[in-house]
Amino acid sequence: MNLIKTRYEVTLSQDAWDGVETIARKFNLSVSELFEQVGSGLLAIVDPEDLEDIEDFLDLQVSLDAEPTLEDQERIY
Repeated sequence: MNLIKTRYEVTLSQDAWDGVETIARKFNLSVSELFEQVGSGLLAIVDPEDLEDIEDFLDLQVSLDAEPTLEDQERIY
């Protein structure tokens, strides 16, 4: 899909710009591509305070998807 792009201007401190560039590099993206992906919902920004809850949820998902061990089976029966 070819989307028409418009030029926008943002004003950031040097520290903020450096941080955005660092994040973009971690994802192997340009800053523009990073903003595109965040804006289109392909990448999410997570509040660090919520990160522990997300990690707990992911740990639960992994444990639910794992094959039951002999010890788990003994507890079930």
